[in-house]
Amino acid sequence: MFRHELLSLGSAMRRHILGTCAVLVGLVVANPLSAADHFLTIGGGPTPDSNQVSLENNVLYFQRTLTQLGRDAVEHVILFADGVNPEADLQFQNPDRGPEELHRLLAEIVGPSNGIRFDYRTSTVPGVQGAADPETIDRTLKELSQRLKSDDRLVFYFTGHGGRERPARPSRGRRPTAAIADDDENADENADENADDQKPEEAKEDDSDEKDSQEDSADEKKEKQEESKSNERRSNRPSFTGNHTHLWDHKTMTVTSWTEKLDELPRDMPVVAVMVQCYSGGFGNLIFRGGDPKNGMSDHPRCGFFSTVPDRVAAGCTPNINQAEYREYSSYFWEALSGTSRTGETIELPDFDHDGRTSLLEAHAYTALHADTIDIPTRTSDFFLQEYSATTGKKDLLTIHAPIEVLLAAADPCERAVIEGLSQQFDLHGSDRGKDVEEAIKAKQKEKREIDGEVRKFQQTIGRKRSEIKAALKERWPEITNPWHPRVMFLLTEEPEVLRAMILEHDSYEELKKAGDELDEAQTKQEQFQLDIVKLERLKFWLERRALLLNLPTLADETKQQQLETLVQLESQQL
Repeated sequence: MFRHELLSLGSAMRRHILGTCAVLVGLVVANPLSAADHFLTIGGGPTPDSNQVSLENNVLYFQRTLTQLGRDAVEHVILFADGVNPEADLQFQNPDRGPEELHRLLAEIVGPSNGIRFDYRTSTVPGVQGAADPETIDRTLKELSQRLKSDDRLVFYFTGHGGRERPARPSRGRRPTAAIADDDENADENADENADDQKPEEAKEDDSDEKDSQEDSADEKKEKQEESKSNERRSNRPSFTGNHTHLWDHKTMTVTSWTEKLDELPRDMPVVAVMVQCYSGGFGNLIFRGGDPKNGMSDHPRCGFFSTVPDRVAAGCTPNINQAEYREYSSYFWEALSGTSRTGETIELPDFDHDGRTSLLEAHAYTALHADTIDIPTRTSDFFLQEYSATTGKKDLLTIHAPIEVLLAAADPCERAVIEGLSQQFDLHGSDRGKDVEEAIKAKQKEKREIDGEVRKFQQTIGRKRSEIKAALKERWPEITNPWHPRVMFLLTEEPEVLRAMILEHDSYEELKKAGDELDEAQTKQEQFQLDIVKLERLKFWLERRALLLNLPTLADETKQQQLETLVQLESQQL
């Protein structure tokens, strides 16, 4: 009966159903219950002073997550910082070096203060197999490619630092694209005005067909102009293929390089990437051939989740040893999958589709909804939509200003949860949710600018008070500005209390402390405004995703629509 009903459907619908079935069959083959999973973690900074302890703790937390999920017996290759080298490669903040410890006082008042609060040790991640450098990564992926099979799956976690592609400077004398676009818009407006010069009543009935034809032609011309402008904006948009990861010993690997390495793995083997470095969103390009959108979709089934969009820094990377203060993407992502925070607290597992399980996509949505970070989390299907869909360039395309009922009409449970959840956080309930968001962002930015002024004022006060204390120290001990001078060494070892009292009993010290406390308070407010702004920007980002998704059938063929469906299915796997 199913075959009879299928034959009675249109050919496009039959292809859609068969394509969906093929996707589901492919995912059953890739299901970790019937195939071997492999985990690859790469982390750390390029040097000891940029290899913060939080990066080590991220790897340790991921290991605990795998243990909680019963996946600790699965192969887990770890490359971290300088590998098994016993030399110090990790920076951490010494909690014993408080604000009134003598060395820190001198460093912050007299200078230099760089690194005074930090100490170093060798990293202690268990099971590390090598350094996080291009050569070791290349060998590791080559070795994996020799023994992994098409029905296996690789989960790749990168926790480190990243850099962004630097856009090429426009040639001298060339006008900015925005100016060209503005001229085009003015031309369209003038064309409309000229078209209105002829009044309808002056047209003869005999010319009605010709008039309709002219109007159709004008509409078609205008639509082509809009599409041309849209294509121009798209062609001028950065590809972010040059976004890169910073690796040990000042080495880097770009999106293109990573894609070439991953291409050596079996063609049909799914790869899931979780990357939390600055500018990590550029690695959404892993879904394209050679890591470049211009080349079309890759034959390799890949998906990824990234801490932030391609042109923004990410939260995290701190020498602070107190994990309760960590606020970064993977803290939320792993707790959503394991049900336990990095400090051991129990977390209610997100289950937006009510199927009794938590998928990678649900963990990503949970992070976007709850993370108190400066990040705008993104995923590979966002990159796909930004490449193959648009909100301008054709008539009747939806934007973030479409009625919220329209944008959410066919939203999946994760999209609905994030959009409705973030809207509720800021009490936004209007039909034009895009307008609500943009107005809320402007209001928060205005409030933040006032706090920014207070922060600068307190920073200037702190600078003045430190200079006053420094001048008094220098007047008594002219050698004080050179930490290597024998007299300074004598004071530190033989008369430390005399030196310390000179600082703490100075008239400006209490004012310095007061300004420091006021600065802390102002910066807390400043940070909260920034977090609110970013959460609103996340809401705007997810509204735009819905508009892009709804516009896709108008702008892309059925093949592209099926590719998106396959990609979202990959993102919906479980760990």
